[in-house]
Amino acid sequence: MMMHRDLTRLYAAVLAVSSATFMAIAASVLFWASADRLDVRTVSWVRRTAPENLVDAMQVVTYAGSGVVLGPLALLAGLLLTRRGWPAAAIFVVAAFAGSLFLSQALKALFQRGRPELEDPFVQLTTYAFPSGHSFGATATYGALALVLASAAVERRHRVSLLVTGAALILVIGGSRVILGRHYALDVLAGIAGGVALVSALLLVLGRSRRPGVRLELFAGRQQPQRTGLDS
Repeated sequence: MMMHRDLTRLYAAVLAVSSATFMAIAASVLFWASADRLDVRTVSWVRRTAPENLVDAMQVVTYAGSGVVLGPLALLAGLLLTRRGWPAAAIFVVAAFAGSLFLSQALKALFQRGRPELEDPFVQLTTYAFPSGHSFGATATYGALALVLASAAVERRHRVSLLVTGAALILVIGGSRVILGRHYALDVLAGIAGGVALVSALLLVLGRSRRPGVRLELFAGRQQPQRTGLDS
């Protein structure tokens, strides 16, 4: 019980900090002209100085944060987790992806920030930029997957490796959006903050659920499969 209360406080703290971070970034974009100008100079400088081989690599890596990849991945993970007897973890991963897709698009429509305007863009996008949907979706989906897998891992080093790998993948995908000139740095940071907030909120909601098949308690002890009809 003490472990559960500690985790609940941790999730609530992360939710508060990530939400405040998102709001601070949004306020900077809307009301702080210096931050906006710095954002423009940063993406322009990155676009001019990025090595060609790095740009080519980022053209591939960036797809790991697209809905075309994240959607099937979340659904496949949900099916596998359900078959393993972890329905709550399956709901967590699928809800993280679906929630990130809905929230990122809703926030884009709310803020209506334009894409970077570059002299020689790799691709010209007409959709809104803030927050980065790739960063939002990658943070929520890969973050949820990393947490579930790390919670199920037996050895501490495996847990750390999974969490570090998930974080590194999120950062690389976010970096690819700036390197390719498709987002400003603040768009990416806001997407990451939003994804962290969503994952934390889901952990709070699922952790408080009274339904056995929906209640999720990561790191409260090694994940044990719940019996379902699929196990018979």
